[in-house]
Amino acid sequence: MRRIMVTCVLVPALLLAACGGGEETGSVGGGACRERIEGSPFTQPVAQDAKAYGLVVNSDLSVGSNRVLVGVLDDSDAPIGSPEMDVSMELFDICSSTEDPVASTDTEFIWTIEPVQGVFVGGAEFDRAGKYGAEISIEGDGIDETAFASFDVKAEPSTPAIGAPAPASDSKTADDVKDLELLTTDPKPDPAFYELSVADAVAAGEPFVLVFSTPKFCTSAVCGPTLDIVKGVAPDHPGVNFLHVEVYELPADVNNLQTVQAVQEWGLPSEPWVFVVDADGKVAGKFEGGVGAGELNAALQGL
Repeated sequence: MRRIMVTCVLVPALLLAACGGGEETGSVGGGACRERIEGSPFTQPVAQDAKAYGLVVNSDLSVGSNRVLVGVLDDSDAPIGSPEMDVSMELFDICSSTEDPVASTDTEFIWTIEPVQGVFVGGAEFDRAGKYGAEISIEGDGIDETAFASFDVKAEPSTPAIGAPAPASDSKTADDVKDLELLTTDPKPDPAFYELSVADAVAAGEPFVLVFSTPKFCTSAVCGPTLDIVKGVAPDHPGVNFLHVEVYELPADVNNLQTVQAVQEWGLPSEPWVFVVDADGKVAGKFEGGVGAGELNAALQGL
């Protein structure tokens, strides 16, 4: 059986985001730190006899409070997460200690493409940037494994931080085009999601939810399902504006996709993303790579 490093694995859907660069070990400390990283269990190959392993799949973890995503894969590198599994983590600042965790978290499973695949969602607070390790316990569905993975934590996120002002992007609305096909690749668009630009929503002084996704061109395959979840939640929150911004300019050349200006202004390193913005125009919640209806409802109840 082929075994690979858990720090970068070729797998489909959201898990691709975990291979998208990040800080190298040389940027997180001196020689002693580098040796500790290279010698830690978090950067070693998956055990030959492992039936499953875990991978931290976020692309924008940073100092402060974070929503941490874990994908579970089998020995063929295929996603196998399910609601029947229990996944928990202990997280380590590797350069400080590989024995004393800086955080621990249980997780909740959410479908990203129901009933095909999903991820496990936990939370963690990081005090400083650097190379971190995750000791991931996976139980259920005939699996009982402890996996090790490494991931990077940045000093600042590329996306707007919680509490930061939402960028007032001048995104297009239905008034700017003749047909919604020039605004979205959603095959069943909700027209209400295209009435306001992001700048309009910020200026309105009302809470809003902003979805960045591209159902047709999504590299993670979860853009359409994520947008559908948000559309399903919207009717329960009449006092909240809901917006969808397509990631790429339309009409699109599949061989030369160009991101819209709002994607750049919001600093998106991956897709999809969902942001919750309060009535003061501050980011109150953000969700990378899919969001559960329960998560989104909980974020909106606090507004």
